[in-house]
Amino acid sequence: MNLTAQARFQIRLQNVIFIILLLTISGLIAWLSTRYQLQLDWTMNNRHTLAEASTQILAKLTAPITITAYVGKEGEVRGAIKDLVGRYQRQKPGITLHFVDPFTSPAEVRERNIQEGELLIEYQGRTEPLRQLSEQELSAALQRLARTDKRLIVFLQGHGERNPTGSLDQDISQWSEQLTKTGFEVNSVNFAQAAKLPAATTVLVIASPQTKWLPTEVSLITEYVEQGGNLLWLLDPPGDVQGLEPLAKQLGLTVEPGMIVDPTSRVFRINNPTIVSVATDGYTDHPITAGLENYLTLFPEAVGLKIEAPEGWESTPILKTHPQAWSETSEIEDTVQYNEGHDINGPLDLGVALERETRHDDQQPEESVSKPKQQRVVIMGDSDFLSNALLQYAGNPELAMKMMNWLASEDTFLDLPTKVASDLELQLSSQSSIFLGMIFLLVLPLSLLSTGLLVWLRRRKA
Repeated sequence: MNLTAQARFQIRLQNVIFIILLLTISGLIAWLSTRYQLQLDWTMNNRHTLAEASTQILAKLTAPITITAYVGKEGEVRGAIKDLVGRYQRQKPGITLHFVDPFTSPAEVRERNIQEGELLIEYQGRTEPLRQLSEQELSAALQRLARTDKRLIVFLQGHGERNPTGSLDQDISQWSEQLTKTGFEVNSVNFAQAAKLPAATTVLVIASPQTKWLPTEVSLITEYVEQGGNLLWLLDPPGDVQGLEPLAKQLGLTVEPGMIVDPTSRVFRINNPTIVSVATDGYTDHPITAGLENYLTLFPEAVGLKIEAPEGWESTPILKTHPQAWSETSEIEDTVQYNEGHDINGPLDLGVALERETRHDDQQPEESVSKPKQQRVVIMGDSDFLSNALLQYAGNPELAMKMMNWLASEDTFLDLPTKVASDLELQLSSQSSIFLGMIFLLVLPLSLLSTGLLVWLRRRKA
């Protein structure tokens, strides 16, 4: 077929116009993509979309947020961090992400007491470290930083307790600093200088006293618990309650005699059998231990606990020793072995949580209705795990913070499900596999071949 000059001109003009329109449309789409974003999450459980609880937490944060990730340049960790933090940045533009290579900035890592792979979240002068990379943990950290109401933690002093401000290995100043950085207010009270506890006390801490309490001091402590106060009671061998027998009776506590010996600690290359190690099976189903399944926690020189919850109280063991552990009632020497009839066989309760619903009168004079309140108590058969010498080992810092957050009722602010990738595998029946194989191996190749032959034959006839 012969084409006139005018027909050729029209065809060329159409091609030029088509190319100009195509480039114009492509440019407009590219420009619009810089102004507007559209993302669709088609995964089964929307694992790439923030949960509603995370969105509500971000709405409470009005100031800028800075997240610093201390990871090396190699590997895929940076990409995973960018992906997770990016979901929060799309929801709230005021979030800044920085990366610091620990190998090139060792001074900053030492100054901030950060380990490789950790994230440090900063908000309004407060900081929160993050070790586990997940939406659940990141949102929990943001929630703690968003805390605006007062949470006063009071440490009793004056009887040889562990010092929340001291710098010695046996002191607990590092834990105290960790509490302060996450929004708690820390204070110390000595009954020799103060006649009562502060009215705003959220949690009272008795950290392994070494001398006996006076009867008047015991009365102040038991009255605090009787009125609904939250308590953390830390004990050490030989389990002497130092005059707090009325408090032990009030909570139904009996301390097992002796010291716990854990021969299974050698599995974790711990040669001292008096260091109790708690792993996956030792964590019970409780909010304090939720998420600790992948951590090992260490408790040097611990005692076993037995609780018979008084009426109205509900007790839950939160930490249990290995079944092969026992409480050695005789003097511990270089080699120890279980003596039937004398020693107490495991598993032993190392930590116990108690709670009950109390009622307190509202402060408003025009209201006479009392409101329910959840009172919480944690008793631990060891206090060394909180000391400056051991706090940073294994999962001890995670346990310490979860324990205090539960006592302060912080768990009620956050309900984030752990998102699992449930649609990563495609399972097909044998019939479906054969059908798909026939389509891709026979039908599609034959269709392409037939189409090609048809086009070739039509061009030959033209």
